[in-house]
Amino acid sequence: RRSYLAGWWRGMGCKESKVDDVIVAARIVRTVCRLGADCDKRHSDVLHLTKFSHPGDPDYYPRERCRFCEDCVERSRNQVHCERFSHPGDEDYSGPRKACSRGQDCKDRDPKHLRRFQHPWEDGKAAGDAEGRPQMPPRKACKFGLRCFRRCDDHLAEFSHPGDMDYRRGLVSFEDGALPEFETLRQLFDFCDPRGHGNLVGKEDLRAALCLLASYREAGALDLERAWRSLAGEAQGFVGFGKFAAWAPKVGACLPVGVELRAPSEIVVLSCGYSFPDGRRCDCRSFCLEADDSSQPPPQPPPPAVAPPGTAAAAEGEEGSGEANGKAADGPRKRTSTASSGSLRRGTSCHFCTCGHKRSVHAERVDGPAGASSSTAPAVPVPEHWPQVAGAGALAALGIDSGSELVRLDELAVARFQKLFEHTHKASDNWTRDRGCALHHHACLAQDPMCTFRNKGEVPTGYRVIAVMRNVNHKLWSYYALTRGAIAKECAAENWGHHPPFQAIDAVETHGSLSQDSPTAPGCNEWLLFHGTSPGNCDKICEQNFRLSLAGRGATWKEPEDQRGTPLYGDGVYFADRITKADEYSEMVQAGNRFAGCHTVIISRVLGGRTQYCDTNEIDPAALQKQVVTGPFHSVFGDRVAKLKKPYKEVVVYDSTQCYPEFIVYYKRLYS
Repeated sequence: RRSYLAGWWRGMGCKESKVDDVIVAARIVRTVCRLGADCDKRHSDVLHLTKFSHPGDPDYYPRERCRFCEDCVERSRNQVHCERFSHPGDEDYSGPRKACSRGQDCKDRDPKHLRRFQHPWEDGKAAGDAEGRPQMPPRKACKFGLRCFRRCDDHLAEFSHPGDMDYRRGLVSFEDGALPEFETLRQLFDFCDPRGHGNLVGKEDLRAALCLLASYREAGALDLERAWRSLAGEAQGFVGFGKFAAWAPKVGACLPVGVELRAPSEIVVLSCGYSFPDGRRCDCRSFCLEADDSSQPPPQPPPPAVAPPGTAAAAEGEEGSGEANGKAADGPRKRTSTASSGSLRRGTSCHFCTCGHKRSVHAERVDGPAGASSSTAPAVPVPEHWPQVAGAGALAALGIDSGSELVRLDELAVARFQKLFEHTHKASDNWTRDRGCALHHHACLAQDPMCTFRNKGEVPTGYRVIAVMRNVNHKLWSYYALTRGAIAKECAAENWGHHPPFQAIDAVETHGSLSQDSPTAPGCNEWLLFHGTSPGNCDKICEQNFRLSLAGRGATWKEPEDQRGTPLYGDGVYFADRITKADEYSEMVQAGNRFAGCHTVIISRVLGGRTQYCDTNEIDPAALQKQVVTGPFHSVFGDRVAKLKKPYKEVVVYDSTQCYPEFIVYYKRLYS
């Protein structure tokens, strides 16, 4: 490996005297961590990472299998032996295992236990998933589904119900006439996405979703090709939840959404939507978590009540909220166990309201005009900090697009944006190739690429904000709010499918800025970031959102005679946390237009979610994009500052519903 990397570096132009220094600095001979993917330090302990490699690292190689297996006496006392050989229970072990002494009755679902011992449900094989991890036997789907009121541990251990994590991921067996049932669109979407990608990848996934969706609409089956085009599947190659949830009610699907549509800082009142067999609706008007106190008397059945008016703007709570609706015809029943069921199976922990019904049947309900049907588009509430537009609430509740409106902010807001520009301006070490040539701008890249380096374009020493326009676009906001709710749910979920845990990233220059004008939601890495472009493109983006098909056509470096280059992190939407970087792509407003002589930049909300942190030069754009679209990540965080000592960081998303263009800022460049 040393000679191979040395030869590769020499081929890239490294001097002979520097090759050995680079090899030593790269620390390519790290020891394999014996805990593998189960290591708790792989995401936080920098000193540990300098000594040990983990699954996914370029220098990670599985250890040899110890020939003594479970009987090895060195595994508990000889660290050198464990660094060379793997044993039953280790992440990279792939050999024979001892039979579990509890056999079929074993209820231990700890991944380490499953890797260490053999169980009868594995049919005598070392069964595992795509990564080689042993799998637990799937639970049966309860044939009573949403009508089931049993909550005892034995029943929950054997049967899965709508809302449970394994049920939502489609990892249950349907027997005895049981059919899939869903409380929300989010549960139906997850059922067709068992790997937890967060997207329907390809037409087959969408076909499965349409077949299930047909049972929740009166018109019957849906056309696959038409739906694929309507959901931008041809352009992106996948369908995100935001567009799916906004589209489903328009074709008559009468299911609530199933995600929080407001930011956590906003007050949300969730009323119960459970219906009794006689048609009565539960009269609970606000979700209140039931205390785990078995001494409390069971709640009394509610009197007959009329269902509250309005359209259900579903806001499902916990990821995998456990047992199904828990009321029989004669009223609610108390749980026989509080938390033990959660330890039996992944995704069976219950969260119930004092009315006796679980969290997922409580929803935010928006009062709309008379005659508003429950099958209309989801009522996405507008942000509280938006200006009040006449009739906007009713239009949003009915799913009617009220168009895009640019509202100019006052001078106090302009002063706050001026502080943001001053804070995010990089005064030194701030030139990159994308700034362009002082003589030809970007025109010389194809003919003489070195001309840019000989005649570097001047970097402004500062900026003066002239005007700020807020983009009020209900259609784009509805897509964004639905996607934000889905990503926030995935970030807060348990480590399903061995996905990396969510980590909040505050190392962006805009963190905590503009909290008065545009507060962001914690828990899903929602950031305000810059995107530089021309004035005409700013207007189009605020009206139609970003277009991924234009990636690589701007200031991206291109081969001679090519119209389109290959962006560093693949075909996505790129954002910067510094105005100095975004200014490289900005253009001036021409004479005769409003704000002539100013440059323009968009400040956009961006959902980073579970981000793929990239701080090296060894970048495979296709692999990064695949890890986001068909993997566990939502974005790429390109940190070229920490290790590479480059000037800027970048954030890339591959789904336009993960960004909302909220402001257009007109500013002037200042030079000393």
